[in-house]
Amino acid sequence: MKTLKLLPILFIFGCGDNDKGGGGGDDGGGGFPNPPGLGAQIDRMGRPGINTVLNAPLEADETKKTAQKDAYNQAENAAEWGATEVATGVTVVAEFSKALAIFDIVDKGDGTIPDPDGCGNGALYMTPPSQTSYAMLAGVLADDQLYVDTGKGDCTFYLSLEVEAATGGAITHTACGGRTLTQDVIDVSYSLLGAGLNGFDATAGFAPRIKDNAAVHADVDNDTFPFLGDPH
Repeated sequence: MKTLKLLPILFIFGCGDNDKGGGGGDDGGGGFPNPPGLGAQIDRMGRPGINTVLNAPLEADETKKTAQKDAYNQAENAAEWGATEVATGVTVVAEFSKALAIFDIVDKGDGTIPDPDGCGNGALYMTPPSQTSYAMLAGVLADDQLYVDTGKGDCTFYLSLEVEAATGGAITHTACGGRTLTQDVIDVSYSLLGAGLNGFDATAGFAPRIKDNAAVHADVDNDTFPFLGDPH
């Protein structure tokens, strides 16, 4: 199997998994911050929604929330992403673990999810219940980059390789992984975080069972440049 890691790409403006770009300094006029100095990393992009959903999701203080997301985006060394502190004494893995405990309950009472539903069925949940039950999945997600198997021609299953790892090989990847523009990546993410293997319907091509009911934009095309429609 040939596997290609798409390393994070640096952008000046927020995109992908970001909530705030940050780090711009004082207002330079027109309501926009001054541009950062050249060479300073202020953003990175990996899997959509990771920083937004799992980093300070319930923090009411917007200043603290922005600071945590900025700390995540500014981490340059991929080998130390999991150990990066997003707040004093709080690593990315620790922060993600707290948030995963919240999302693990989203399937409680969902009739589309096979029993058991609710707590404890999220991907890579470790028993018995403890403060580290979500640490393994948090570590996988802290490695926030897309993995692609270039030996596969079908790229219709978002997180194909990660789902295989998160289900202990129970779902073997048959697609190349990565992410195409028309994939509903949030539904897949919610299903994996909330219900693990139970979050996917094997009889329907492993379609995600937990949905946010937000439709994919109709003006997106994976094959025809410029791929995206006009700004909304």
